[in-house]
Amino acid sequence: MRNITGNATTSKQEFMLIIKIEKKTNIEKALKQLKSKVIRTKQSKKLRDNKHFSKPSEKKRLAKGKAVYLQKKWDTENQD
Repeated sequence: MRNITGNATTSKQEFMLIIKIEKKTNIEKALKQLKSKVIRTKQSKKLRDNKHFSKPSEKKRLAKGKAVYLQKKWDTENQD
């Protein structure tokens, strides 16, 4: 049994994605499994977000702006 692994680091923790495959499994299928697991765990988004330092106040401001946007969107959809 072979393992296809991809690893990444975040600011406070490290994790590794492990895909277990049989010996007869095609490498393209294993890469497809790895890609879907990366998407499912949002690993690339975490890496992109941690590329630059963002202050806690900036994170709060962005979260509040997102909440306001979603509330407006929800209100317009349910206005009918």
